[in-house]
Amino acid sequence: MVAVNNYDVVIIGAGAAGLAAGRKLHDAGKKILIVEARDRIGGRVHTTYDFADTPIELGAEFIHGENAATHDLVKQAGLHTIPVDRYGKLRWAQYSRPALPVNELPAELRATITGLFMHYRDLPKHAPQPDVSLGQYLRERGWNEEALKIADVLLAQTCCASLEALSCADLIREMRVDHAGKQEFRIKEGYGELLKWYSRDLPIQLNTSVRDVIWGEKGITVVTTREDYYARQCIVTVPVSILSRGSIRFNPPLSDDKQEAIAAFRTEPATKLIYRFHEKFWDDDLTFMCHTGLASRWWTPAYGHEGDNTAVIACFATAEKAQILDEQEENRALTWGLTELNWLLGTGERDLRKAAIDSRRVSWGFDAYARGGYAHLPPGESPAREVLARPEEGLLFFAGEATAYDTNPQTVHGALESGWRAAKECGV
Repeated sequence: MVAVNNYDVVIIGAGAAGLAAGRKLHDAGKKILIVEARDRIGGRVHTTYDFADTPIELGAEFIHGENAATHDLVKQAGLHTIPVDRYGKLRWAQYSRPALPVNELPAELRATITGLFMHYRDLPKHAPQPDVSLGQYLRERGWNEEALKIADVLLAQTCCASLEALSCADLIREMRVDHAGKQEFRIKEGYGELLKWYSRDLPIQLNTSVRDVIWGEKGITVVTTREDYYARQCIVTVPVSILSRGSIRFNPPLSDDKQEAIAAFRTEPATKLIYRFHEKFWDDDLTFMCHTGLASRWWTPAYGHEGDNTAVIACFATAEKAQILDEQEENRALTWGLTELNWLLGTGERDLRKAAIDSRRVSWGFDAYARGGYAHLPPGESPAREVLARPEEGLLFFAGEATAYDTNPQTVHGALESGWRAAKECGV
């Protein structure tokens, strides 16, 4: 039988990693096809333009680092960035009191927050042996359980994990290879515009779920809900949470090492509560405020968009906090978020439920093609990231933020760099 759909490389997934691999291969003259189960590109990058006058990110939101590879693409696309100093302008709320800048907090609380950040930065100096959780490391540095609640919000939720689930060895690996920097930015026009530009003229087949990947010396057959595609090589960029569920069957099975690496990862829920008001109840300088409540981390998505309708504020919760928000009916979860926002802003008796003109819960844990936020590794499993990234027999290649062992996982630029690496491994 003569195969009609023959390609040099079939790429599974049109998220940042898949588009990056596809861009490199396509521009090098390779015949490629990107297959994507969703009806859109982007994966866990998803910008909406109908919630407010400014782009609102339902998924990935920031460029993490002044030297992140994303900046070059933004410039090439003719787009713009907005600097966002979240941690330098951090506001913290104690109990049900309004959030205050760190330098205005009581001395003991201020010392706790600055001390936790210091010990986190010092992780590479201590490098616990054997590997332990970030929670255990902080206990060994003398922090009590009240301080660990703060650390959970400021350090662990950033990684979409709990303190007890984060491998110190994996965090240290990332710190040592980091080349992106510490400053943060948003794309003024939204990540959606960047990916739209980056994916121009790429052959992408949407609404196409992959069921099986049959691979061997004669090449690859990618069996989908639409039709079968044939290639010499295949790059798999779907989230590791999808691989762990067996949603894509590999025949023959992946190597034992690869399967063990996939099983090592953990992916927790990630949820946003997004609200739009007629007017802002916060000052223009607000970028980031936190507390130990359920809706514990808040930021202003329209920060820096002067002259637009910028009365938008969002909560981003992960791990157990996100799970609790997801278990509630949507209106109840959104109402609970407003209750805590009222405390944080100190708006008194103002009924924010009546003031809100639109609201939305975005639950990535319910997303069939994500099954949560970004992946992390528990103690003792730090080698799994590099194993996940290794090619199989020069036929199957792997990309995505979870494979970003030589850069920053859990970031868009990490996903992009992993896609470029996979394209290079394919011979480009």
